[in-house]
Amino acid sequence: MFVGNRMTRNLVTIDKDADILKVRNLFAKHDIYQLPVVQNGKLVGIITDRDIRENSPSPASTLSTHELNYLLSEIKVENIMTKKVVTVTPGTTIEAAAKLINEKRVNSLPVVVNDEPVGIITTCDLLDILLEFVGMDTTSSRVQLTLSSTMGEIAKITRIINDMGLTIMSIVSAMKKGDPEKRTAVIRVNTDDTKELLRAFEEAGYKATTEYKVDK
Repeated sequence: MFVGNRMTRNLVTIDKDADILKVRNLFAKHDIYQLPVVQNGKLVGIITDRDIRENSPSPASTLSTHELNYLLSEIKVENIMTKKVVTVTPGTTIEAAAKLINEKRVNSLPVVVNDEPVGIITTCDLLDILLEFVGMDTTSSRVQLTLSSTMGEIAKITRIINDMGLTIMSIVSAMKKGDPEKRTAVIRVNTDDTKELLRAFEEAGYKATTEYKVDK
């Protein structure tokens, strides 16, 4: 899956010469927390709710609403925006976008084509995709297995599930940290009763559980 498939396309932007008061109003109107900043159609920065908070008077201030709004109207976006923006393109994979958000510690990535913003993807978008991929929006159960890293193990557990007349809604497999000879597989199947499935896995020699357990 690519960013272009899941990004927000109806992009709200702000001009670099706009004031913070306008930014706050746009945040409230559109229920968003960041705005790409543009000049002549090109991306030149990004401004977030955190930038607004860090550059606004303290909540303990005795300023009146009128005085506060006046001060905010005097601060321009260009003065507090982040100018070195981390961006992606519509052709960036979702995995690469998630990695960038994690590494750069940002909450969103403007999507650009030839320096022009065409969309934005946020941490909330990525969480929605994760929940969709693991099948959380369907009637299902989660089973966690420990298996060896040898070839064919995934095929074996898939066969066990299919032989019981069940369907795999999602499957995620990764090497166990510190033990490259073993893998952890998390499988979601289309049933709310996993007793027989767990028994089948155990009979086949797999360590399987639907609950949190500390490895010993």
